[in-house]
Amino acid sequence: MTELKKRTIAEINRKLSAGDAVIMTASELCEAVRSGTQVQFDDLDVVTSGTCGLMSGTYAVLSFKFSEPNRFVRASQIHFNGVRGYPGPCPNERIGIIDAVVHGTSHSQVNPNYGGGHLFKDIVGGQQIEVEVITDEGKTLSGCVTIDQMPHAVLHGSRHAFRNYVGFVNPGKDPIATIFCSSALPPNYGGATACGCGELNPVQKDPGLRTIGVGTRVMLNGGTGFVTGLGTRSSVERPCLSVVADMHTMNPDYMGGFQTSAGPEVIQTWAVPIPILDETVLRTAKILDEEIPLVITDIRGRQAVTEATYAQLWLGTARGFGFDEDACHAYRSKCLDCPPALLCPSRAFTEKKDRIDGKICCNCGICAVTCHGNCFIGEIGGIQVDGRQVPFIQRLSDRTKASVAAKELKDNILAHTFELVEPVAKIKL
Repeated sequence: MTELKKRTIAEINRKLSAGDAVIMTASELCEAVRSGTQVQFDDLDVVTSGTCGLMSGTYAVLSFKFSEPNRFVRASQIHFNGVRGYPGPCPNERIGIIDAVVHGTSHSQVNPNYGGGHLFKDIVGGQQIEVEVITDEGKTLSGCVTIDQMPHAVLHGSRHAFRNYVGFVNPGKDPIATIFCSSALPPNYGGATACGCGELNPVQKDPGLRTIGVGTRVMLNGGTGFVTGLGTRSSVERPCLSVVADMHTMNPDYMGGFQTSAGPEVIQTWAVPIPILDETVLRTAKILDEEIPLVITDIRGRQAVTEATYAQLWLGTARGFGFDEDACHAYRSKCLDCPPALLCPSRAFTEKKDRIDGKICCNCGICAVTCHGNCFIGEIGGIQVDGRQVPFIQRLSDRTKASVAAKELKDNILAHTFELVEPVAKIKL
């Protein structure tokens, strides 16, 4: 019996220091495999993976000086740009310092389209954040703060980077508002939505968590983060991870809010190095979209109705979307409304309706699906359910940003600004 070839993270780091290590992004590896190129163990040392999309289990812990000492005893309520936070757990009695937890899915009291995801992007982007505090004594105090004035601004993920998720359809007779679509999910199998970056996803590259463990260093939204263990609702079939990361090191272009028909959600972006420690890791790293199941479920109770693959969501479909401004102007007199403007979850289709703002576009595709005049360019595919063709109407993950993040991680490793680290403990599935 032939013994499997193996290497250690320390050996890979020595090769990196010597300039001899070979790194491929997950996209590069999958393209090579799909083209028939034989990628062997000796050909590759590290794969950089990535995923970007809705990750509800996100919260921030913020701490900063809010006032001079003894102006109030402690905070009982707090809002950031209208988004509710939760003071504590440390009371910080009479010292004027606020500790607060903010949920990514919290909504603004004044703007229903603004939530924790939008707030986190604004904080990381250096925007001035309006803070309102109600004290134990019932006094209301107001002020402003930026991230530079927050010694502690840490993002936590309690349920991120699912290996794969599920798709959704609505077999019922009535539309259903849901966090899984910017519009109400249409009835009678009128459209499907799906999450997950398929063959690029970190946990899909390492489904047995042979290389990802407690303490694995990752990039979260372009910043420094560390895996802390399994995430909530993780299972053997669909594992996910928990993470902690410093917001001061993040890039706002990788994050943001995502407006759904059931309120604001949160966009996050991961990039994770997968060291090729043995031939088993290489084999799983080479798995393609065509081999990764995508279970389609009934939105009303998550019962499976069919099984597709991630190829139907990603293979041969658009990664980004074009806009034909001339066609839009020619058709505009016939438009009673503009679904792309109303439904764009990141508000990337500008109010002037003259372009897509690529910096905030999440490439979900709902603009191309819903435009009355076919002024948007790009397809997002569909699935077969009970003998009928059901189109995808929105993707809840962004392979473009996932690919960019994986490439940035590769560049950082080669530039020696990101070092591979040994996990401090294995994660048991």
